[in-house]
Amino acid sequence: MSKARSRKTDSAVTVLKGHTGGVNAVAVTPDGTRAVSASDDKTLRIWDFTAGRSVGTLAGHTAWVRSVAVTPDGGRVVSGSKDNTLRVWDLATGRSIATLTGHTGTVLSVAVTPDGTRAVSGSSDFTLRVWDLATGRSAATLQGHTDQVGTVVVTPDGTRAISGSTDFTIRVWDLTSGKSVMTLQGHTDQVMGVTVSTDGTRVVSSSLDNTLRVWDLASGESIVTLQGHTAAVWGVAVTPDGTRAISASDDKTLRIWDLSTLRKASYTNAKVLFVGDSGVGKTGLVHRLTTGTSPGQLLSTDAAWATQWPLPHEPKAKHGEREIWLWDFAGQPDYRLAHPLYMDDTALAVFVFDPQDRNPTAGLSEWDRMMTRAAKKPFAKLLAAGRCDRGRLMVSRDVIDQFCKDHEFDHYCETSAHTGDGCDDLKKAIIDQIDWNAIPYTVSPETFRALKQDIVKIKDRTYAKPKGKKKAAPSPVLLSSDALREMVAKEWKGKAKFTDDEFRAVVGLLHPPGMVWKLEFGDLVLLQPERINAYAAALVRKVRKHIDEIGVIPEAEVLAGDLDYADMARLPKDEEEIVLRAMHLMVVDRSLCIRQHKGDGKALLIFPSLYKRERPERPSHPLVLMTFRFEGHLDEIYATLVVHLHHTDAFKEKQLWLDAADFESVTKKKIGLKMTRHEGRGEIIVFADGNVEEDSRLLFVKYVHDHLKAKDPNCLRIRHYVCEKCKEPFGDQATIDRARGKNQKHIFCADCGKKIILDDIIEQRFSAEDTVAQARAMQAQAQVVLDNESKELILVGHSYVIAGEAGQIYRQYTNSDHGIDGEIEFKKDNGQASSTLIYLQLKSGDSYLDPRKDGTEIFTIKNERHVEYWRVRKYPVMLVVRTSDGRIRWMDVRAYLQKEKDAGRDVKQIVFAGEPFTAAALRAMRDKYLRNRPPEVEE
Repeated sequence: MSKARSRKTDSAVTVLKGHTGGVNAVAVTPDGTRAVSASDDKTLRIWDFTAGRSVGTLAGHTAWVRSVAVTPDGGRVVSGSKDNTLRVWDLATGRSIATLTGHTGTVLSVAVTPDGTRAVSGSSDFTLRVWDLATGRSAATLQGHTDQVGTVVVTPDGTRAISGSTDFTIRVWDLTSGKSVMTLQGHTDQVMGVTVSTDGTRVVSSSLDNTLRVWDLASGESIVTLQGHTAAVWGVAVTPDGTRAISASDDKTLRIWDLSTLRKASYTNAKVLFVGDSGVGKTGLVHRLTTGTSPGQLLSTDAAWATQWPLPHEPKAKHGEREIWLWDFAGQPDYRLAHPLYMDDTALAVFVFDPQDRNPTAGLSEWDRMMTRAAKKPFAKLLAAGRCDRGRLMVSRDVIDQFCKDHEFDHYCETSAHTGDGCDDLKKAIIDQIDWNAIPYTVSPETFRALKQDIVKIKDRTYAKPKGKKKAAPSPVLLSSDALREMVAKEWKGKAKFTDDEFRAVVGLLHPPGMVWKLEFGDLVLLQPERINAYAAALVRKVRKHIDEIGVIPEAEVLAGDLDYADMARLPKDEEEIVLRAMHLMVVDRSLCIRQHKGDGKALLIFPSLYKRERPERPSHPLVLMTFRFEGHLDEIYATLVVHLHHTDAFKEKQLWLDAADFESVTKKKIGLKMTRHEGRGEIIVFADGNVEEDSRLLFVKYVHDHLKAKDPNCLRIRHYVCEKCKEPFGDQATIDRARGKNQKHIFCADCGKKIILDDIIEQRFSAEDTVAQARAMQAQAQVVLDNESKELILVGHSYVIAGEAGQIYRQYTNSDHGIDGEIEFKKDNGQASSTLIYLQLKSGDSYLDPRKDGTEIFTIKNERHVEYWRVRKYPVMLVVRTSDGRIRWMDVRAYLQKEKDAGRDVKQIVFAGEPFTAAALRAMRDKYLRNRPPEVEE
């Protein structure tokens, strides 16, 4: 009797080969006969299941392809790539039939609506976009996530999209309105997968926190948390009957789950801003509203101040309890460069003015324009006269009423924080005028809500003066995560225990609305985020006072705190030193300045928007190429444009002036821009010398256009023309507009009579695919430079904080080209310097680490001379690497290289086996090397 041959359950039926790079995603056609795969080799491949081979290659993307979906009719494929585009392909012919542009980051995920008319994509630029597949145009941009959007699905009825993000949240979007209607909180790490049941009632998500969560789509409530995996859960699917979920994990298993039910609570947060010029009474009103008491002699706000205002006395809203985040913005002009960074997602703004001001509407109009652009979406507006106990209106009520009508204010009231007059009216107006149903409500475990409330309590105590203790030390505003966790634990009386992951998740969720600031280095939490803005204002004041009016300050002065503080309340020295580094990182990361390295290794910070020297008239008049008209926060728009252009390879900044910048092309030809201001509206003209190459002109104006269009979608482009024969500009714009309106192809030069072609090469190529691609590549290249600079500053800040926390001495090197970025000198037990060191080489893991399939990480040594240089140092050389998930690890590469040399191996790569770079790890190394000094090695 013969034995039946057994078949291994993990044997593949067919192996499909053809890609030359890793395969990132796959989609199957509705009829189940074919699949389409996306690869690192920049292509997609079509596979025939019956034949078991590739039957087509879809080539066109210029970088690796990350995501793919097939339309329900099986006729088209939609793919997303690292080149920031989506492509639509005809599956029958293999041809690219549309390129969808708009994202400014990698397209990480894509889904198609059930009717096949639209696609929804998620990107590393923190947004989703809805695309009309018939026209190839972006129908809507979905904004709300605060980090990368790695996964997206569409509900079976096609009305909603559900996205998962590395910001730990899931959002539900209404595809008709383009609004976020729900935020689901509960995961304590990045959300890697989302799927929806076939009946559209449930969402299942998977996360790097090793869990899955099941959500009720109607209520947004978390029904159950599925625990069992021992590593990250990367993907999830639901069976057609909705009774089971299947998950895939890094623990090398798949799990099948029965779906059961539990219940959680929901609440709605509304962000309310108090804005207006300095001294009008904003701070007193916020104090009166939140405490119900007279503010006494409160000082004006430094930068901004925020607190929570729960509304327990109000009936519960449609989606649970309601609460308000109240923000009080300083009115001084020095703060306004950074103010817009905190104004997004505003639900309502209260504009406060001094009733004794004889022209109150001028300042209010400026605040209105700033708010309208910075908030990024509609918000309610109230007008309030403050400090009315000191005097009534100096203008007629008709003037106020007309202003409210012209600027669409919903309510006006006269108030006094001191007496309380009008404050109840203002409170009621705030609550009534917020469109609560338009705000996405938040669903999170009760533990999250309780943690949030206790952290806000601790935050609020940092503003209070200790009673009866005139010389008592102020409460610290900068705490390590561990210290804050211990303080929360003391508040946690009679409540269920919380985990470290839950605590860190809540701190992360409080960061985007600005209630706390999670520093990117040192595992520190700033309980008064407005301090960043206050120190930025001190920096602005110092730069403005530069004797040559050139908007420049040495970086060393910033880090040393050599700024203009005016009457600002400063932090204690130990906290101030770290906040200065966080502020420094913020202005560099937000592209508000150019960080320019000098020949001596030191750096200057150059602020384009703070130059005050007028650009002199040039002896030869450059050609005006285009004019752009736009609205928004002009300082920020102008500064970021100049900074990004400076970091491209195609153009380099040569000279800055008051609202003007001169650049050079790669062939040293002059081209530049100048901005003029018109009451909140800006106008930028682009000019060039007559010898600038046409390609450089085209690329420069296209880059400027794309930057301004991203800031203001209604940006207007006006083309100017120059006669090729006599080189005279054609100045009659009305004639140009009329000619274009009549579809005329040319106009005539008023001086020499020669034809001037309207639809010239610049116009023909302005929106061409190759021009769009070049401008996008320039933007990506500049962003890489800026990102690497920010990552370097994060690592420097982390090294500084860790050394300080461990009680050791950190020194940053001004020139790290030789392979070392800094050093830490250990202190003896008596606190004196020991002269025993470790060296630090700081690197970004995204640029240098290559993860392998077996889990190892390979660090590529890009400068061969570093191998021997690191190996022969007298003291250990610690390679410090920060990866995109925020982990900072270190490894002794001197010891590694010596071991490889002893084994007779040449080294071009390092197997990176880094451990967390913490204060405890540094103290342990200090103890090791001070008690057992390493043998001397020749330099």
